[in-house]
Amino acid sequence: MGVAARQFGRYWLDLGWRRRTARDRRLTLGNSLVGGLRHAMMTRGIPLWLDTVLEDLLVEEHGGAARVTGVLARRHGAQVHIEARRGVILAAGGFERNQAMREQYLPHPSRAEWSATPPHNTGDGIHAAQRAGAALELMSHVWGAPTVKVSGEEKQRAIFVERALPGCIVVNGQGRRFVNEAAPYSEFVPAMYRDHEQTGCSVPAWLVFDATFRRKYPCGPILPGSIMPDRRIPAPFADILLRADSLDALARFAGIDPAGLAHTVSRMNGFAASGVDEDFGKGDNVFDTYYGDTQVRPNPCLAPIGRAPFYAVRIDAGDIGTKGGLATDASARVLREDGSPIDGLFAIGNTSASMMGASYPGAGSTIGPAMTFGLIAADALAGGEAGQGQVD
Repeated sequence: MGVAARQFGRYWLDLGWRRRTARDRRLTLGNSLVGGLRHAMMTRGIPLWLDTVLEDLLVEEHGGAARVTGVLARRHGAQVHIEARRGVILAAGGFERNQAMREQYLPHPSRAEWSATPPHNTGDGIHAAQRAGAALELMSHVWGAPTVKVSGEEKQRAIFVERALPGCIVVNGQGRRFVNEAAPYSEFVPAMYRDHEQTGCSVPAWLVFDATFRRKYPCGPILPGSIMPDRRIPAPFADILLRADSLDALARFAGIDPAGLAHTVSRMNGFAASGVDEDFGKGDNVFDTYYGDTQVRPNPCLAPIGRAPFYAVRIDAGDIGTKGGLATDASARVLREDGSPIDGLFAIGNTSASMMGASYPGAGSTIGPAMTFGLIAADALAGGEAGQGQVD
């Protein structure tokens, strides 16, 4: 409590800064990483161009071989040529906000608005490199995460912790479970699509819970009912929750099969009593129970669903980025279909295909490699390699 009080006090007493912006000087998590990088740019006099769109790569022929020598961009509406003496590093994110690319490469149905990422990740860097002869890999994969829509926000919000909490289930349109709700988010979305192939009604899915869950736990941006009762839910959040006085009415409201939902809830209530999820094993591993409620016994991830009113939240097959992109080597050089590097062209982050392949070791699997290969590429360019020959 003392630490929290000091932080709140420091913020409120920092009147000079608060007159300039509502953002605190103290940055944490991803904000602190970006703040550190921005500070490094400022101290080195490196310009930051906003409102600047990549249109194409500049490619020249040298001795019969193509070489990337810069970029064609549009800044504040005007076209500009940016020459690169040593080479170009593409770090423009993935293609998850490009609906045409989603329809071309990703499982169906797939919608750009389901993504939890910035709206400008439209695959421009990938397209530009393709025109220069680059190969693609892993284009049917995403960094999947179930998401919910908040009215008026530019991107959807990912659902992480609440799925593991006791007293909720995720069902398809038949009212049946198809996955361990507490599964890692990277496994959850593929499970949605696997079941959708069989049933045609798992994209979207529905998170269902009762009044006890609502009172005790958060759901997306909505705080627990003990803090934020239904009558005090802010208007932008109100559309997230569907509410009814009975499971049957809730099912009909959400378009879920009532009999299927009733059967699933009854079965899940039995699992809550025994502590064993016989269908999907929710709560039988350390990952699940990390986000569970330790005060709930015998399984911190299982509790009965039975107290009215009942709630349902639509769960979309969202993502926190696409995993596919430009083929690169261990030196971050962009490769052609024949495996040869394109001189002067590097790619990092979600513009390149993930070094993790189809797997997901854990949080940081995008940021860590992006920074590492960014350093590798920058070192190569600073040393004058520019993508020629082997980069150590």
